[in-house]
Amino acid sequence: MASISKKVNGIKNTNLTLPRYSITQSVTWEDVDLSISNFEQFLQAPTAIQSFIQNRVKDLSISGPYDTNVTFQTQGSETSTQETWRVAKLRSLLQARNTTLCTSLTNFSTTTLPQMHKLHTFALKISSQSTVYTETDNTWTDALRTLVTSLPNTLTNLTIDKLGPTSRFSTGARDPHTVCKVILSSNALPSLRHLRLRLHSICPSLFAIKAVQSHARLETLVVALDTYSPQLGMVHHAHRCTQPQQSSQRLYDDMVDAARAAVTAECFPALKKARILRYEVQDLLVCSLDLVSGRIVEVPEGAEWDDVDWDDQLNVASDLREGSVDGDDLLGGEEVEAAGEGEAMPSPPAVGLQTTLTINTTSHA
Repeated sequence: MASISKKVNGIKNTNLTLPRYSITQSVTWEDVDLSISNFEQFLQAPTAIQSFIQNRVKDLSISGPYDTNVTFQTQGSETSTQETWRVAKLRSLLQARNTTLCTSLTNFSTTTLPQMHKLHTFALKISSQSTVYTETDNTWTDALRTLVTSLPNTLTNLTIDKLGPTSRFSTGARDPHTVCKVILSSNALPSLRHLRLRLHSICPSLFAIKAVQSHARLETLVVALDTYSPQLGMVHHAHRCTQPQQSSQRLYDDMVDAARAAVTAECFPALKKARILRYEVQDLLVCSLDLVSGRIVEVPEGAEWDDVDWDDQLNVASDLREGSVDGDDLLGGEEVEAAGEGEAMPSPPAVGLQTTLTINTTSHA
């Protein structure tokens, strides 16, 4: 038995009971954060439960690793033949897991997502815990493109983080572009203000804006081309949609040129920050190029790739310690590193009305 209750200021004023529901979960009506397993459970919930949530949610996040349950352990010492068989079996399991999740995401995109008419913020942050590469780039490309084209026009904040092991070899996809040709097209997401992308494939087509001021509200833009996984000790690089064998340096250079041209042409007149991030393997650090200010800075350790305010926090922390300092000095080498050692100013707590959805269930034989 599932009980749905709405509480405002601690007072329960609405109660709806639905029979035969098999999930125990607490979510917020307006702010919903789902793990991958909870997301898949949500898709299996009764239509009434799904409709109840989709008609109220304003901020939706789906995040976490999606292949933690895919394991295939070794048993003692292995011969080369046994190891080859084990890796092939693991790759097959991972392939099936990726396909299943992409199918679920596609179904969600085509049926539920377009009905979220109050949605303002959407974040998809998923990762792989496997060191074994599986040929799933094309599967994810289609799924993510379907997701982007299904987002409601009310959306103002979008984050997509799906970067893991990728292939440098073309697999003959009919449309190799993940989101590059749809996410900033003239008729897409007219209310978008903040965009953050870290994908397995991307290309300069993202900035091929044909109409000046087509996204007049866009204020911040972050594109990360690499990511370092400390759990796996691996660096993952995005590849170019149409030329996956192209070097990371060439992709970075072309992305910078295309982004600079779009910014110079004032395609985004409200733009305050436009950053392209890359991982410097030799120096073991993340660098950020801001196309608006023209500055290249080192991203401090501990800062999230999609955080556009870490440099502002460094400036505030440095001002508090040393008084007024020239802003250009803060962005150079040692000054940035020294500022990173200080404690950043915490963000003020959000103030607003929160309504909560609680689903309590009892098991049924």
